[in-house]
Amino acid sequence: MIWDEPWTIVACQPGGTTIPPPRTPLETGQRFTCFSGGKGLDLQVWADFVGTTWLVEELAQRLEGAWVACLFNKDFLVATCVLRPPDSHRQAWLLETLRAKSGYGRTLIRAVIPWLFDKSDGVFSMTYTWELSLPLLVGAYLKGWLRSAAAIQYGWVWSQPSLEEGVACGFCPSTRWEPIGPRLTLPTLFRDGSGSAVVSDSGLGDHWGYVSIMRGTPDWSAIAAKGGWRVLWYRGSVAPEGFRWSGEIVVIGLLNYRGGPMTLEWISSEIS
Repeated sequence: MIWDEPWTIVACQPGGTTIPPPRTPLETGQRFTCFSGGKGLDLQVWADFVGTTWLVEELAQRLEGAWVACLFNKDFLVATCVLRPPDSHRQAWLLETLRAKSGYGRTLIRAVIPWLFDKSDGVFSMTYTWELSLPLLVGAYLKGWLRSAAAIQYGWVWSQPSLEEGVACGFCPSTRWEPIGPRLTLPTLFRDGSGSAVVSDSGLGDHWGYVSIMRGTPDWSAIAAKGGWRVLWYRGSVAPEGFRWSGEIVVIGLLNYRGGPMTLEWISSEIS
């Protein structure tokens, strides 16, 4: 990626930098464009590229307020990511759903960084999450790709009790599990007398829900049933009650951090 390049190294230092990032010319036939909320982009083609089962109408809702960065080569989509602007709870741009064909990821990010610089009048920070296995984490460290790491967390999973009691895999049917209602399009707040959580569907049609924020010890079985999920996934420094380690280590990256308040949790309608 770009973590070993001079501007990025400077931007990973405390206080970041106001030096304009370099602008790398695209090769002949390549085109970089950012679509506001995905408008003007063929969302079905984009959905197929990123690998999601969200319908076009659902994507329009989940992308509201975001920018979809796309790199085209000879009018074919070869790399993309979603950029969500800062808000009252998160003081940095959020990079999500990065997908790229081999060799195009670096080109995309090289175009995204100057775009963020221009969009933010020269003052911006960007955050992201990166799920890795332990061997991949070690490899990323040795390559110098963790310069922008602000925190290291873990992935945790909770499964429906019926799956734990005798069903061999998460893809196997269970007569003790039935979803209540249709798939929830947007992140949803669940609250009971023991706690609360905001959960978003994975969009992969795999009956997984992603927990963005949790407080207390809510009834996970009730949440899973209402949302139509068999498995819930959460990232954090410690496991919530009833969760087990997924085997993933989650890097929270923060590029060009300008100082001031920083949060490690946020609510987002991530696509994939």
